[in-house]
Amino acid sequence: MLAQRKNNRHRLLMAHNPGRLSWQEIATTQAGVITIRDAVAAGITRTEIRRRLNDGRWRQPFRGVLITDLTPSAGTQHLWAAVQAIGPDAVLAGGCAAALAGLVGYDAQPVTVLVPADRRVSAPPGVLLRHSARLEITEIDPLRLPRRTTPARSVIDMAEWAASRALAQDLLGDAVRQRIVTIRGLREALSRRGPISRRTLITETLDRLGEDAPHLTEIMFRRIERRRELPPAGYGVDGPADEPTSRLTVRYEPWRVRVEIGSVVGESVTQGGHGQDILVRLPARLLRTAPDDAAAIVAGALRERGWVPPADRPHRALAS
Repeated sequence: MLAQRKNNRHRLLMAHNPGRLSWQEIATTQAGVITIRDAVAAGITRTEIRRRLNDGRWRQPFRGVLITDLTPSAGTQHLWAAVQAIGPDAVLAGGCAAALAGLVGYDAQPVTVLVPADRRVSAPPGVLLRHSARLEITEIDPLRLPRRTTPARSVIDMAEWAASRALAQDLLGDAVRQRIVTIRGLREALSRRGPISRRTLITETLDRLGEDAPHLTEIMFRRIERRRELPPAGYGVDGPADEPTSRLTVRYEPWRVRVEIGSVVGESVTQGGHGQDILVRLPARLLRTAPDDAAAIVAGALRERGWVPPADRPHRALAS
């Protein structure tokens, strides 16, 4: 798949070199979309272009852009057409690019195209044009077409342009929980972003999301463990320790009790028993909001396996 994407991108870059590709090859690479300039450079005459448009075999959605494949299965044609209509510096951005990266749960996003701040161009009908003073090459996805900002930059822009602060916070959390982006990636994208009005809001939201990361969750759980005098346990992390979507696992091997703590856990759940291993699932937020409740749940599972808290153990009689 990766090799195919690189090959498609290579073929697209060749598209602006007349004689290297036919107009059919260029259009196929671009979901059936081609500019009139590239079509003519690839050998088709303007007379033939007009004939195909008049016959209804082709469409012209925007000035200078042709759609040569009218089958309804070509779902990305409108996106290709928007980028091609604006020119070589244009990239898909914001909610439109985030949706292409897999973000779900939001209404259909407008086709948003980002161009350099000094670029003066009119937006085609139905396309939202935005300008950016800072858009580094590292913020453009190198593997996917049509050209678009990376998922992290797309989500940061989406939060900045959201209709409300609450919506901005929600989408940042959803993008992380859906594993579209990581907190680390979002922080890096924010650091490269130019002046934006919601920088503080985004930073504070990422800080709150990071509170559920395993490296902080482990610190809180060890504190609970000491306070309630729970037995020693083994710790492990499934995924990066600084990402809230990763999971902290605490194992009490002698008692066959395993505790899994993560931000994606909705409610506390205890499973197993009667000769089986006991699995306790805890939401990470519970360790912050109700640590005593979290400790009681784990202690209950250990008691079921025969563990006795130090305070309940009988004192040894002193030798006379």
